[in-house]
Amino acid sequence: MKRSIYLIAAFTIISCTENINSQKNEVSITALADTYFSRTIKTHPEYAYYADIPLKRHDQISSNYLNDIKLWGKFEDSLYTELIEIDESKLTSKKDKITYWFLKEDLESSIAMRVCNRNLWNVDPESGWQNLWLAIAQIQPVGTNELRNQALARWHKLPEIIETEIKNLNEGISQGYTMPKEIVNLVIDQIQVLLEYNIDDSPFMLPAKRDGDKDFYLKWKVLVSEKILPAIQNYHKFLKNDYLKIARENVSILEQPEGDKCYQAYIRKYTSSNKTGKEIFDLGQKIVSNNIKKIEELGKELYKTADFNEIIKNINNDSLNYFNSSNEILETNEQLIIKARNESKNWFAKLPLSTVTIKPYESYEFGSGAYEASSGDKPAYFRINLKNPHEQQKGKNEVLTFHETYPGHHMQIGIEKEIEGLHPIVKLIGFTSYVEGWARYCEQLAEEMDLYESKSALITRRAWPSRGMVVDPGIHIREWSKTQAIDYMVEGGMNKDVALDLYYRSITMPARLTSYDVGGEEIKALRKLAEIKLGENFDIKEFHTKVLENGAIPLSALRIIIEDWIKTKIN
Repeated sequence: MKRSIYLIAAFTIISCTENINSQKNEVSITALADTYFSRTIKTHPEYAYYADIPLKRHDQISSNYLNDIKLWGKFEDSLYTELIEIDESKLTSKKDKITYWFLKEDLESSIAMRVCNRNLWNVDPESGWQNLWLAIAQIQPVGTNELRNQALARWHKLPEIIETEIKNLNEGISQGYTMPKEIVNLVIDQIQVLLEYNIDDSPFMLPAKRDGDKDFYLKWKVLVSEKILPAIQNYHKFLKNDYLKIARENVSILEQPEGDKCYQAYIRKYTSSNKTGKEIFDLGQKIVSNNIKKIEELGKELYKTADFNEIIKNINNDSLNYFNSSNEILETNEQLIIKARNESKNWFAKLPLSTVTIKPYESYEFGSGAYEASSGDKPAYFRINLKNPHEQQKGKNEVLTFHETYPGHHMQIGIEKEIEGLHPIVKLIGFTSYVEGWARYCEQLAEEMDLYESKSALITRRAWPSRGMVVDPGIHIREWSKTQAIDYMVEGGMNKDVALDLYYRSITMPARLTSYDVGGEEIKALRKLAEIKLGENFDIKEFHTKVLENGAIPLSALRIIIEDWIKTKIN
């Protein structure tokens, strides 16, 4: 009897200790996430706009001083040191587990990326400083005297940021870091377009135009014309007369110092996995081979030929597969979005409350199509290209529309913005392999939903996927030439202009093209696992809810969630 009391007492002590440790872990992860969140908003306030996080002030912007970037690195290191002391197995609540997964993957990825020294060669037509400020110009809060003053304070920093950008590039040159020449030429042309605008039509005048106050407009015009544009002209001159001569010829990231480690860091950044470039290349080739076999079956029905190259040739030469006008592109996409949204109700338990608006690219913008999430009063946009309609295929347009809107990006990101109960860091952190993987999965899902209206789309959606897993490491670790890379994409039915855009994207954002199918294949694999394990109890709406209910989580975390869901359903 006495022994039993001792055992009960001992068990009680152990249980209490475990509870205390568990609570300690949960408090610790919340505290670390709070610190990360507040420090991020303070250091990088513009992140808040894209995450729909309210800001008290709108007069600050990320610093590009190298010393400030090093200070941020020290902050990450100190935070990570504390994070790895937490026992993940002791975290009991769903919220704390997800917080832990987000923070751990983000910190490890960011720390790994330092080997690339990206700030020393950041000449980028898609995500360079000019893209950030053009985006800020569209959303900079104005309308009151206080907001006007804050806008002026922020935008007075831009000339110094541009000057610092030049200093960083010069430092990069001294250390052996440069962006390839053909990318530099793209940015030179992009900046030239911005400089050619009449001052009143310049996109940098948007804050003053939206405000409507005459006095503020005049002050803003002086700032743009006398401070900002001269700084941009100086940057343009530097790129054209100095940097271009020194920029590297070889586009592979392996040409940079410690390029092999940098490419592996980019893979981690964009796929949230530790796959190697070779593993991704080999897997991509296997999937492409399987897709070709299916396309050959579809080609017999549509074009009476089982020859892959002939099938793609027929699609490209089919005049009925091309748009006649820019207006037709616009109207078609509007109708497809409505159709996809209505049908999604049969496949999802919940649809986002927000809608998505079509917004064509401006003359100074590049792109073949993209999704822009809503932020503040700005709605979600589906960006489309209305140029050269006679060169745009209807089948490809359908695949793109479902990828970017319903059931793709807008479904996932729209629902993510409505999630409650998670730590707010999930709004700041997202993983490309999940986001793009979901959209790639939805290209297949759209076929199951019977959304495609042209048979060529059924071929097109199989012709390109997984080629990004081949072409990106092909460029960076297999020394593929520009011609070889573009030909490989065109072989899959890709328009040459789009293939060229993706080639440039692979150079400026190594490994990003691989994220689509690394993520897409993982989601497909998890669905197949659930279908096998659950049999008749598998519910597609419930599966989609489990995939979407926690935001853009790392793929490793998604697998844990789905496997736990399957176990719960079985038990």
